[in-house]
Amino acid sequence: MKRILSVAFCLLAIVAGLLYHTLHLGGTPFSPATLPQSYILTVLPLDSRPPCTSFVRQLGNLAGFAVELPPDELLDKYENAALVTELRKWLVTKITGSNGILISTDMLSYGGLLHNRIAPLTQEQKLQTLQFLGKLRDENPGKDFYAYSIIPRLLVSDQILPDRWYQWHIMQWTINMDKKMQGLPFDEKRYKQMQDEIPAKLKEKYLNLYAQNAAFNQELIDLAVDKKFTGLLIGQDDTMMFGLPNGNRWAAEDTLHKLNVPPSYGVTQGADEIGAIDTAALFLMKHNFRPKIYLTYSTPQTKDLFLHFVPDSLENIALDKIKLLNGQVVSSVEDADFILFIHCGDNPGASYRDIAQNVRQLMTQKPVALVDLSEDYDYRECLFPSLLVNNTPVPQLLSYAGWNSASNSIGTALAQGAIVVLQSRLLSPAALPSLYARNLTFNCARFLDDWAYQQKIRYKIKDFQELNGIDTQHTAPYTSLVENYIARELAVYKNILLYTSLRRFPFYQFGKTAYYLKDLDYHVKLPWERVFGISLTVQPTFVKKTI
Repeated sequence: MKRILSVAFCLLAIVAGLLYHTLHLGGTPFSPATLPQSYILTVLPLDSRPPCTSFVRQLGNLAGFAVELPPDELLDKYENAALVTELRKWLVTKITGSNGILISTDMLSYGGLLHNRIAPLTQEQKLQTLQFLGKLRDENPGKDFYAYSIIPRLLVSDQILPDRWYQWHIMQWTINMDKKMQGLPFDEKRYKQMQDEIPAKLKEKYLNLYAQNAAFNQELIDLAVDKKFTGLLIGQDDTMMFGLPNGNRWAAEDTLHKLNVPPSYGVTQGADEIGAIDTAALFLMKHNFRPKIYLTYSTPQTKDLFLHFVPDSLENIALDKIKLLNGQVVSSVEDADFILFIHCGDNPGASYRDIAQNVRQLMTQKPVALVDLSEDYDYRECLFPSLLVNNTPVPQLLSYAGWNSASNSIGTALAQGAIVVLQSRLLSPAALPSLYARNLTFNCARFLDDWAYQQKIRYKIKDFQELNGIDTQHTAPYTSLVENYIARELAVYKNILLYTSLRRFPFYQFGKTAYYLKDLDYHVKLPWERVFGISLTVQPTFVKKTI
């Protein structure tokens, strides 16, 4: 009996100690300093969504870049294109005081990514964009000059009719057309059926969309080589293994392969993450740093998975993104600067407990950039909850990403990881707590957005339309009500995160001084008044204490 009471008392003491440490963190307030900035980067984003704007700004700030973005009133807002003429004037003015510039040619030509899939690029648009870029480069020969262009996605626009009515038809038609052109088995009956059902003008428009994009990309490559752009990327928006967009990618790859271009030139599957990738690549190039990356997966099968609207395996996507950073894949953890760990929940027999334990063990050896994907867009396939359960020190993750497509997440996690690893070597010891505090701030937004919102809350909002008539694709005039609902839902997950992990483990420790996240406030906006994506601003408070 005495032994049972002793054990119970010990357990009670342990629980009481944990609760006291978690609920009453103590310590003295710590306010992270602004990281030293010695470089100004002017960015014309792909569109106004956070991955193309605030992500680039925050990751640029981690690299010591002051990132200049256009005023909101000049940028696009969902179906409303940006003010292209005004943006060109803004660029000419801003580049004068900048060290470098990063330009989306789709913003420069169409006024945003969404509009590059609505209609083919006209000859006038093409000439205006290329002439503007050439003149801007001529007038700024000593500045870093990056540009990127996007191949339109496989699905036609869902903003206009009759295009939207024939999305599925055109997708099936072009997939089978591509197989036929490559001499592969294809569904001849469906191919002919779709060819007959799709209006002739729509087929002509669709074919011309890619023809004009291919022609533009070829001339853009020629211009970049002639004018010596610092970097150029051709990205490919959502697609599949087969379809007309792949031909544009192969053509660009073939052209670049024949040219003597630097590693900062390339072709990649993806779009939204290219701004972050280019920002990281520029920072690494400035310091002649080639990150050594150990690439590993949650299960042996994960590397060979093909996810929705991605035409390649997870392994090939990761290798492609590492190449864009001029990084190196190493065969051992000991040789690595950091670890890229890719999880994709698709195997019902996999032990998430063992996978989480593997991540926790790897974190004791090297910084871990974690990509947390779901094959079926199902929160139960994500690894993150298992990390919380097994006491993984989540605040110490180098980066975390699990949003949208595989290429978006892998590219963002790699860019962030490479930036922070390099900065940790460049900054003085006194600046490291501020670096890791700001890195955790970015990660906290990813925990709440990529995991809590994208994987869980967003799917609950789908019931809004059925229950009270709110259109989730056009939330006005009820946008503020939807934003408030999201904020309330996020509060549940914020508290789970705080009290299971974020407050329990230091995000940085030097000697006997440990730094903790104490609390987390946030602000939610629907930038395009649709629930597909949120703009999440987090405001953390930190403390430091002697342990």
